[in-house]
Order: sequence, then structure tokens, then C-alpha cells
Amino acid sequence: MQTIAIILGSTRKSSLGRSLFNHLQLTAPALCAELAIKATFLDLAQYNLPFFDEVLPPMANNQRHLPANQQQWISDMAQADGYLILTPEYNHAMPAALKNALDFLAFEGQRKPVKLISYADNMRGGQFGAAALVPVLQRLGMLVLPKPTPVGQLQNNLQPDGHFIAAAPLKARYTKGLSQALQEIAYYTTVLTEHPFPTA
Repeated sequence: MQTIAIILGSTRKSSLGRSLFNHLQLTAPALCAELAIKATFLDLAQYNLPFFDEVLPPMANNQRHLPANQQQWISDMAQADGYLILTPEYNHAMPAALKNALDFLAFEGQRKPVKLISYADNMRGGQFGAAALVPVLQRLGMLVLPKPTPVGQLQNNLQPDGHFIAAAPLKARYTKGLSQALQEIAYYTTVLTEHPFPTA
């Protein structure tokens, strides 16, 4: 069974994305079971990663010896077959914490699909955060699915625990969009896992 890592790309305690992350923890397992995949949930804040400061770039260092928390992040990413990344938009880019976490990676995500879900407190849904993330993921060899899913006005629709606010105005849109995002990443993860690109 293929594994999708759902990643919260912000480490802020007050991050709006945490309500979305919690919502997916409530709703994704049932849909994943229908899709015959497994979901794991990776909260960047739990890894307590320092700013990247290794002597050699990860791709040029096959003799890395890392502290347990840093190695756990790398191992969790390596064990996943595909990724669903939740990213906010900070000044038209991704958060520094997310970029920093990706800088720890070498080849763990190579030829694996990734679906982006951007979020914000407005109706634009953090789209520039997702756009800025694409070239970083491509440099790591990941296959970025072409259309991100923007999620807007989180504070008006989700409670911090992930449940919908009463009479949430965008409940139907959230339900449909997030379900489609999971179905899409599940499809491409299954296809690419079962039919890997041949390597020399």
C-alpha cells in the first residue's frame, strides 16, 4: 500500500494551517482507505529543525551523520511514496521553515509526486506561496502536479481542532476541493509507484 505524507509547512503555533492540518487528520483516513493508500501526517514543528548548516550539500554527501530529529525528518520523507504539502504565503513565497526543511533533503523525494495545497485568511488562498515552492521541489527531483489547490478564509470556516464552524460558508467547496486533491495525489502516487521510471 502506498503512503502519502501530508505535511504542515508552517511551524507557527498560531498558524491558520494547523486547523487545515487537523481537518485532514479527521477526514483523510476514511478517504485514503477507499483509495487503498495510507496517510501519514508530518508536522514540521515536531522535528525542531535548526537552520541548515552542514558543511556539504546533502546531494554531495553520502556519509551524513545527523542528530536523531534531523534524521527522522529525512527518514519520514524517504518512506513516503507521494506528498501533500500545505503551505501558506509569506510575502509572495513559502515560509522559511518549509524551505529550510526541504534544504535538508537530498534524493528522498526524487521521482515522487507532490500535490500543493496553499492556504490563507483571504480568498486568494496563498497561491503565491505554492508558486514559489514549485522550483524548489523540482530541484529535488519531485514531480509537482500542475494545479495547486488554494484554500481561502480558513478562519471563517474551520475551528482550530479541524471541525467546521457552524454554517461555514465554504464547507462544500472545502469538502470537494480537498477530496479531489487527495484523489489526485493518490492516483499519481499509485501509478508512479507501480510503474517507476527506469533508471540506469
